[in-house]
Amino acid sequence: MKINYLQIHDYNLNISHRLNECVSLLPNEWICLTDNDVLKFPSFADNIREVLKNVTKNDLIGTTTNRLRPTNPQVINELFDEPDMNKHFQYADRAFDIYGTKLEQTKLIAGSCMVFHKSLWEKVGGFDEDKIFFDKYFSYKVNEVGRCLIAKGIYTFHLYRWGTENPVGAVEHLVKKV
Repeated sequence: MKINYLQIHDYNLNISHRLNECVSLLPNEWICLTDNDVLKFPSFADNIREVLKNVTKNDLIGTTTNRLRPTNPQVINELFDEPDMNKHFQYADRAFDIYGTKLEQTKLIAGSCMVFHKSLWEKVGGFDEDKIFFDKYFSYKVNEVGRCLIAKGIYTFHLYRWGTENPVGAVEHLVKKV
C-alpha cells in the first residue's frame, strides 16, 4: 500500500488552496498530511500501514499528539508542555505496544496529522478554501460519508505554537494580514 506524504507551508496563508492543488496532483492512493511543525517518530510509517488495514477509504485518521486543545481526545495531556524530547520518544515507542491498531471514533481530526484516501477527498469536495480551520470543516464533511478515527497507538510531536502564553488562541499565523 502506497502512502503519499505532504507537508505544506504557505507564506501567503492560503493553506487550504495549496493543499487542494497538491492533493489534486496525487494518484488515487493514501495521503498523509502533516503540518510543517510535526515530528513523526521512526515507527510511524510501519504503524500507520498497520492501522490502514483496519479502515475503509471513507475514513479520516488522526494520531494522538501533545499539543492541540487540551480537551481534544487526540491530546496526551501529560505531554502538552513537556520540554524533554526523550519523554516524547518514549511515549511514541510505548503507544503502539499498548494500543496497537486501536481506533477511537471522534467528530474532528486535527489538521496537524491527517491520513485519508484521495477518493475521500474527492467525495467530500476537498478542503474548504474560505475557512481558516479547514480541518474542522473537512472532518464535518467526512462524518457525512465515513468516520473520523484516532489511531490511539500512533503518537506525533506537534510544536504547535510552542512558547506562546495561549497556544490555543494564538491563530494570527493563520490569518492573512491585509
